[in-house]
Parts: sequence; C-alpha cells; structure tokens
Amino acid sequence: MLRIKEFFEKAKASYSVPDIARDSKMIFILESPHKEELKAGVPLAGLSGRSMARELFLQEDILPMGKYLKQITENNKQTFYGIVNVCPFPLQQSAYPEKQFIQKFKGELEIAEAIRKSTANQFKDENKALFNKLLIHDFQDRLKRTMEDDSIIVPCGKFAEKYVNQLAMRDKLNIIKGVPHPSYNSWSRERYRDVIQIVRDQDKKRTS
Repeated sequence: MLRIKEFFEKAKASYSVPDIARDSKMIFILESPHKEELKAGVPLAGLSGRSMARELFLQEDILPMGKYLKQITENNKQTFYGIVNVCPFPLQQSAYPEKQFIQKFKGELEIAEAIRKSTANQFKDENKALFNKLLIHDFQDRLKRTMEDDSIIVPCGKFAEKYVNQLAMRDKLNIIKGVPHPSYNSWSRERYRDVIQIVRDQDKKRTS
C-alpha cells in the first residue's frame, strides 16, 4: 500500500490553489491546477482561462478567467461567477516544481495521474480507491462552503462531470450539463454554441 493519505495531505498543504467563490451564483467546476495556476495562485490562470473569459464575456482583450475574477474580489466586489477545482492540487506530475517531492511520492503521483485519466467511478485497486475517496470528500467539503442554495453548478469537461455526479448532494444541485473543458478553444466550437449561450444567459436572468 502506498502513502496515499500522506501524499494527499502534503500536496494539498504545499501545492493547493485556492478556489475563487464568494457568494457566487454560478460556480464552474474544473479538474485541477497546473503550472500556470501554481505560479499565479488562482485557478484557470493560463490559456484555458483566457479562452473561457473571451467566450463568456465576448471580449478579445481580457485576462484569464481566474485572474479576472481575483481582480474583482480583491476590490471587494461581488462576482456572479466562481471557480472550484475538483482537486485543489495538480494531478499531473509535470506541474510540480520540486524534484524531491516528485521522487518521494513517485508511486502516489502515478495513482493521481491514473485517476485523472480514468472514467471509472469505483476502483478495485486499494490505492486508487483511497485517493478517489479522499478526493470526493475534499471536493464536497470545499463546494459546500462556497456555494449558495440557489447556485448554478457548471462542471466543465468529463472529469468535473464525473465528480459532480458522485456528490452525495448531487440531486439538490442546479446543474448545467454538457459544458466542455475550455482547453483548445473548445468553448468557441460550433457543437457547443448552444450550451455556452445558456451559460452566458444565466447572468442576465439573475441580474435583470
């Protein structure tokens, strides 16, 4: 048995990127942070975040979504949108800056990467099962603390959707389904045009 619990706790303590959600009416659920997010200290800080902000606000020259929302909250303004990662620390080994940490938890990081790629909800392997359990509990705790009763939950991509579907409170949530992860400019693709428009329209509905 690997040191899954120790890895989870240490990765969370040292490499977490805090969620952005302050009385948010719509919360985007993403997978996990990567290099850009660790560097900036906010979720959706890189190219995916920029692509998402461009499509959501229909503005070309705009900060990546996480940096844009952080700027608003730092000015003590309320924002309609929030971002919560399923996993608060990177699931990919390549995102970690310290070789010592990678060497110490090589096996555990392989489990994290396997979980990231898997479509399964349950795991026979003890290490994967434990990591999955810790992940669900941590995600649910953070989401509960940040959401309102009427918050709209928007899982972006298959991974986020899978973990939203495993939440104990899932049936009580107001979920917009079928939204892709914003990587590779997917939000601008024709096949997702209708669902992205539904996402855009929510702000107008709530604030009109």
